[in-house]
Amino acid sequence: MVRWGAGLRRTAATSALGLAVGSLVVLASSQSLADAANNYYYSYTCTGNLASGANKTVKVKLSIPQSIQLGKPLEVGWALSESPFVSPGNYATTSQLAATGTVGISGLWDGTLDSSGTKDFATLKNGDKLELPAMSIGSAATGKEGEIKVKPGNLKFSFSFTPPESNVKVNDTDNPSETAHGPSGGAHGPITYIGNWDYSSKRKATNPEIFAPNDPGDHLDDIHYSTVNGNFASVKFVGTGIEYISERDDDMGMVNITVDGAATPVTVDASKKADGSAMPADKAGDKLGQQVLWSRTDLPYGEHTVKFEKASGKHMLVDAFNLITKKHTSPVELVEATCIPPSDPEIVTVKVEKAPASPTPTPTTPTPSPTTAAPKPTTTVTTTPASTPKPTLTVTATVTPTRATPTTPQVVVTPSGGAQTGEASDDGPSGMGLIGGGTAMVLGSVLGGVVLKRRRAAHVRGRG
Repeated sequence: MVRWGAGLRRTAATSALGLAVGSLVVLASSQSLADAANNYYYSYTCTGNLASGANKTVKVKLSIPQSIQLGKPLEVGWALSESPFVSPGNYATTSQLAATGTVGISGLWDGTLDSSGTKDFATLKNGDKLELPAMSIGSAATGKEGEIKVKPGNLKFSFSFTPPESNVKVNDTDNPSETAHGPSGGAHGPITYIGNWDYSSKRKATNPEIFAPNDPGDHLDDIHYSTVNGNFASVKFVGTGIEYISERDDDMGMVNITVDGAATPVTVDASKKADGSAMPADKAGDKLGQQVLWSRTDLPYGEHTVKFEKASGKHMLVDAFNLITKKHTSPVELVEATCIPPSDPEIVTVKVEKAPASPTPTPTTPTPSPTTAAPKPTTTVTTTPASTPKPTLTVTATVTPTRATPTTPQVVVTPSGGAQTGEASDDGPSGMGLIGGGTAMVLGSVLGGVVLKRRRAAHVRGRG
């Protein structure tokens, strides 16, 4: 019993190992069938406003598979080198560089396969490097076997951003030439004065009587002024509009205003009120400060230059400007660049093939389980003496194996152990041998008893 149990445990362990090895084989045969992609390198040459300057080259790596399975997508991956582009200006927020790459497809179908990507930026200064975006994978599937030709196409970049809404007032001292005037310093201001211009400060603080009652006076209580016709102030800004702020008085005159070099200027008269009526002549204490003499708020977003020229009157004044950016609900495109591959780029052939047949799994043999066999049939031995009939002596020997015989398939059990292990020695007789030997001994005893009985009977007859 012990030998059978030990052998069964060893057999079960061996079978479990066989199942594990079988599973590894199945997994190894079910690996991915997709072919690895090859990499192809191209040098793209870029032109356009974003690509101003020399050495505007983008290195492109295309990843294209050698073959694809029928019904599976053809995937083309893009990777771009370090950026050759820089920011074309100063941007506060929400600027973006977008890229679109195209490859031409021919063979099983004709068309293009596009990939795209975007890169967002926070604050940018003029000349900052623009990092190129990561590109998506272009993908398309076909239902036919054959070949597809892949040819690199153009790569386009577009720098755009959504400007924040703003309204910024700049003082008359915000100019690059006069750094001593006003609290702003003016070292990087948008206003440029051409001709002879004078500066006046503390106007209401020292002469409050010149302004109308309750008038606020000038912005920051200072102005620039000129008395020479033809002198002008130029304002350069980025936005969608501008307001010209000055004074209204009877000694002012006409101002010609030109937007972005227009052929015909717009004229405003600073000697009149907002309703078009004339300011009172030679009347003290009627000057109006911080008046919006002219405005333009419908300009397309971008860089603009507006020129304000003295045309008539005794004085022309510049007090301040409101620089306006209206709210935008979509990005504003500013500059672009188009990059083209070499004139004779390598064309890649991709095969479209049926998938190979799935491998057949290797069958495994389950571990047999011993079952209880039916007992062997009863053996009956009958002897009949040759003399006068005597009562029949019947000896019945019933042999029942001590352990069931396992059903097919057989499991070979190799015993192990010794005298002190609780298991029989590997060199001893088998269980079936012992059963057979016991049966022989029983039969021998029965036959011996029969012979002895007959001899005793003959001896009794002889004596009588």
